[in-house]
This record gives sequence, C-alpha cells and structure tokens, in this order.
Amino acid sequence: MLKEASKLLIPAAAALLMASCSGDNSERDAADAIVAEASASLNRGEFTRAEELLDSLSATYPKQIEAGRAALALRPRIMERKTEQEIADLSALMQYSSAMADSLRGYFKAVERSEEILEPYLIHKDVPANWREKNTAVARLSPSGEFYVISSLAGNSAHHTMLRLSTGGVSVTSGHVKYDATDRLLRESVRFPSAAADTLGVFAVQVDGRGPVKLEFTGGKKNASATLSARDIHAMADTYRLSQAMQTLGSGMKRLEQLKAKLQLARDQAARTEQQ
Repeated sequence: MLKEASKLLIPAAAALLMASCSGDNSERDAADAIVAEASASLNRGEFTRAEELLDSLSATYPKQIEAGRAALALRPRIMERKTEQEIADLSALMQYSSAMADSLRGYFKAVERSEEILEPYLIHKDVPANWREKNTAVARLSPSGEFYVISSLAGNSAHHTMLRLSTGGVSVTSGHVKYDATDRLLRESVRFPSAAADTLGVFAVQVDGRGPVKLEFTGGKKNASATLSARDIHAMADTYRLSQAMQTLGSGMKRLEQLKAKLQLARDQAARTEQQ
C-alpha cells in the first residue's frame, strides 16, 4: 500500500517542482524585460521613464537578485546621462542670458553710493534725470540684479501702498507695501521691492512698444493716476529683462557647480559597480 502511495506522490511532487520552476522562470523573464526596457529608455534619453521602470522592478520583483544587480549597475548610468543633459540645457540657457545681458548693459548707467545715495544701483538711460519731479514710477536694478520700482507722487495725501498699470483693457497690480509716513514728505515715494514689483516688470515686457500706459497709485486714502509714455514702459521692460538675465546667470553658476559634483558622483558610482 505504501509502495502504491509513493508511486502516486512522486509524479505529484515532480509536477509541483516544475510549476515552481516555471513560475521562477516567468518572474525572472519579466524582471529581465523591465531592466532591458529601462536600458532602452536610457538610450532614447527617456531618463525619468528609465528610473520609473527600475523603481517598479524593485517593488514588483524584489526576489530577482540578478535583475536587481543589473538595475543597480544601470542607475548611476541613468544619473550620469540625466545630469549631462541638465548641464547642457543649463549651459544653453546661461549662454542666452549672457548674450541678453551684454546687449542690454549699454542702455544702463551705474549710480554709485554717496552721501545722498544710500545704495548703488543701475538705471536705464531713458529715465529722465528729473523723474522725481513728476508723477511716475521708475525701475531700478541692484548691483546683484534685483528688480525694484520706485514711485513718485506729488503731495502726501494719497498714502498709496500699491501701483496699477493698465492699457487696452488689461491691468496688473503690484504687491502691497506698508504705508510709512516718514517716507512721505513733499512727494510720496515708495520703494516696491522685487517681490512686490515683479508683476509690473512682467507686464511692461508684455506691453512694450504698444504705447502709453495708465499708472495708478492705489491702496491708500485715495487714488491718483498718471501716464507712463511708451519710452517709460520700454525702460521698465528693459530693466526687467536685464534683471532676469543677471538673476539667471547668478543662480545658474551655483546650480552648474552642483550638477558637476553630481555628475562626478554618478561616474564614481558607475566605476565602482563595474569593478564588482
């Protein structure tokens, strides 16, 4: 009886073993296919897709050791190629920004610090020397490229804390600046820093060359208005363009150093995996 039972168990055990091996082969093939597709995505420059495939591999087939090792060797190659592309894109942007800055700097004059000038700045040559005698708003640049706007309004009764530009049915408003009576004597003059003035710069670039723009002094006890000529708007637009170019170059240099360090790390990791 035992002999007969053994005869029945042997084929059953063999079938289970074959099924188990078949399942292992199926998972191994699937895991290998994911690694192969990740490698193909890398070659096509689809770096994010390649990373996502390797992430799915480790989550779906954690027991496939050989495929995992292949994925481990592939990851630094992906990081290397991806970082090289980032460096190329950033270098192109910085080259464009450098050319833009070079083309604009000739239109600006530098004002140095003095007893009357608390901080040095750059200002467009189209801004009239007597702008403080007018109801207007002019843009400036700090030496580091920060864009800001200074308003000028006769009298001290408006108490304005915002500026609005409008033309052709389209308008934009600056950020709010807290009213400070000590800064308002015979003329109200408000400094709108980059965070508050950025919208004005963007708008000036968008409407540059379209003619005069209405300027409103708002947010205070009452509103007042003036007109910015096409020349005034062009000066503000050029100031914003130069600011963007200078800011891109400044932040780009820091980012470029970070990417170069990241690239070297990827290459070091790739070299170590190849030696294993």
